[in-house]
Amino acid sequence: MAFSFLALAAPGDWAKLEARLIADQVNSNIPAILVRRLQELSAKSVLIEDNYLDKDFSEAYSAYYSKTFRRHTKLCTRLLFFASDVSFVNSGDAGEVLEKLEASVFIGQIVLRPISQAPVGQALFAPPPPPANHEGHLLVRGEYSAHVFGAELKVEGVPMTQQDSRVGACAQASIWIAARHFHVRHRGPWLSTVSITKAAVAHSEAMINTVVPAGSEFLSVGNMVAAMRHAGREPLIYAATGSVAGVPTWGSVRPADVINRYVDSGIPVIAGLTFPGQNVGHAIVMTGQVLRQTPSGLLPPRPTRAEYCETFYANDDQLGPNIRVGLRPNSPLAEAGYSIETNANYLIIPLPEKVYLPAEKAEALAWGSLISYAADWPAFKARHTGKLGTSEQLGDGLVGAMAANTVVARTYLTYGWKYKKRGIRNRFSNPVKQVIRNLEVPRFVYVTEFATTGDTNGRSQFERRIVAHCVVDATAKNQGQDSVLLVHAPGLCSWYAHDQNGSYSQSVGAVQDSTTYFPKARGLTHFADFAATGF
Repeated sequence: MAFSFLALAAPGDWAKLEARLIADQVNSNIPAILVRRLQELSAKSVLIEDNYLDKDFSEAYSAYYSKTFRRHTKLCTRLLFFASDVSFVNSGDAGEVLEKLEASVFIGQIVLRPISQAPVGQALFAPPPPPANHEGHLLVRGEYSAHVFGAELKVEGVPMTQQDSRVGACAQASIWIAARHFHVRHRGPWLSTVSITKAAVAHSEAMINTVVPAGSEFLSVGNMVAAMRHAGREPLIYAATGSVAGVPTWGSVRPADVINRYVDSGIPVIAGLTFPGQNVGHAIVMTGQVLRQTPSGLLPPRPTRAEYCETFYANDDQLGPNIRVGLRPNSPLAEAGYSIETNANYLIIPLPEKVYLPAEKAEALAWGSLISYAADWPAFKARHTGKLGTSEQLGDGLVGAMAANTVVARTYLTYGWKYKKRGIRNRFSNPVKQVIRNLEVPRFVYVTEFATTGDTNGRSQFERRIVAHCVVDATAKNQGQDSVLLVHAPGLCSWYAHDQNGSYSQSVGAVQDSTTYFPKARGLTHFADFAATGF
C-alpha cells in the first residue's frame, strides 16, 4: 500500500490535484467539474493511494487491455477526500490513525485508471450543497464504503464513471451508474461495464456490429433494455412522439413530470438525448432535483411537483457527477449545455420487479379520487352535519383550491411497510392511524400527496404541508379505481379491504377535525424536523 497526503489549503494545492486529474485526460470538462464539486464540499485534504487494484478496471483489463499488443498495467490510483485535516496519517500510532480516520469527514473518492483519454474510473461524492435560494435533493443515493488503514469510511452518494470507448459507450456508463446503485442500495447484482456490454449484445442487432468490439461505441435502446434486465430490473420506456426542427416533441406527456415522479421514488432515470445535426445521441442518469420556492409560471392542468423544479441532478460520463441539468434552455443554474425540454428523446425507467403500474396512471387514479371527493363534498357535509368540526373549513379550502387549479400532486413509489410507518408517525387522528396500520398493502405502493400552493409556495422543505393523499396498488394493472387502496382528504378516509369471505370491499369513514400534515422526506421515516417548524 503506497499512500501520500495532500492538503487542499492553498491555490497551489488545488493546482497539484487538478494536474493529477488532467493527466492523460482528453475531456477537460471532467477535471474542472470534479474540482468544483470538491470545493463545494469544502474538501481540505486528500489521501492518494497508488498501486490500487480496482475491481471494475480489473475486469476491463482481463476482457480487453491484457489482449492488446501495447502493454498495460492494471494498477490504478485512488484518491480519498476529506472535509477535515487528515495529516495525522503520517503518525506512527496505527490505532490512533484508525480511530481518527473513522471520525473524519469523508466526502468521497475518485479512482483513476492507468489508461489514456478516459482515466476516471469512478467519481463518488457526497450530495452537493444546493444553489443559493434553492433546495437541492440527491434522491438516488446509497451508502458506499472505502477501507484504508483498517478504517471503514462511509459516504452517501451515487457514482459516475467516464466512458472508455475501447470497452463501452455512454450507454454502458449510464447503465453502470444505475446498476451500481441497485447493487449498493437494494442488493442487486454487481455489474461491470464489461458484463453490461456482454448482456447488451447477447442477442445483438446488426447495427452495433458496425464497430469492434461490438457495442463499444454505442448501444441501441433494445440493447440497453437487455442490460437493465440483467441488473434485475424491468425497464419502462417513454419516448418522444416526433420532432420539430430537431427538437423532440412529446405530445401530452411532460417528460419533466415523468422524471420527477421516478427520481422522487429513488429510481435513477436514464435520459436519452438527441442533438440537431448529430446521428449519435447521448445518455445521462437523472438522480435528484433542485427546487424553486414557487412555480416558474402559470400552472398547467393537474400540476405536479415538477413545476417547482429548476434543474435535475444528473451524472454525465462526459461532464461529471451531480451535474445540474435545466428543465428548460437557459436555466440560470444549469451546468450542461442541453436541457430536458430541448434534448430529451427517450427515458428508461428501471422499475423493480412486481411493479406493473406506471406512476402517471397511479397519479391519474389519485386525481380521479380527489375529483370525486370534491364533487361529493357538499352532500358529504350534509350527511355528517355537526360531526366534522374543523374538517369542514379545510375541506372547503381544498375544494376551492381545486377549482382554482392551485392543488399540486406529488407521486412516488415506496414500500408498503414504509408508507405505514410514515402514516402512523404522521399527525393523523388515532382512528385514521388505525386504518393505516390495518390496511392491506402489497410490497410496492404509489403514494400521491396533494398540497395547495398556499401550503407550499415560499416554504422550506420542513415547512411544507399536504392536505390529502391517495395510496394505489403498484402491482395492479387495468383494475381502474379498484387499484386505489386508501384515500384521505379533509373529513374523509376511505379504504379497501378483504373481508372474512375474501370479498374486496370499500369502507368510508368521516374524520373529525382534520388538519394539514407532513409530506414524505426522502430517507426519513419520522417527522421531527417538520414538527419543529411549528406549521
